[in-house]
Amino acid sequence: MIAKEFEDFLLNQLDSYLIPADELAIFIDTHNADHVMLLLVNNGYARVPVITKDKNYVGTISIADIMAYQAEQQLTEAELAQTDIAYMVNTRIDTISDHSDLTEIMHKLVDNPFLPVVDNSDVFAGIITRKSILKAVNSLLHNFTDFYTITPHE
Repeated sequence: MIAKEFEDFLLNQLDSYLIPADELAIFIDTHNADHVMLLLVNNGYARVPVITKDKNYVGTISIADIMAYQAEQQLTEAELAQTDIAYMVNTRIDTISDHSDLTEIMHKLVDNPFLPVVDNSDVFAGIITRKSILKAVNSLLHNFTDFYTITPHE
């Protein structure tokens, strides 16, 4: 359990954790693999969220996911190029709700560089990155005593 004072301090910065969906590279599940591979390679993204046209979260996609699908389905380059990424999406990446507590976020970020954030209707809100949480922890370590007094138990 996270000490209440630490959690309060970190949660006061919560708005800065979330990178909103409209500031992210995102793919629609009906984009074809050719288009997605081109953008992934040219922009250097390892993994990108995938949503529907209605902004519902589907999963994430990476070059490795696309290549694995091509191998599984034994598709030619031409066949793969025209295939919607909906079939290739990785759904094993943990998500969090827009009301997740800090403990859940911290536990899930151990194994993921970012966590997709969805609301109660599965609408994609954005991502929380490991980097943003580490920045907040760094702030906690450097600035906590500006707001709280620490006294040891006797």
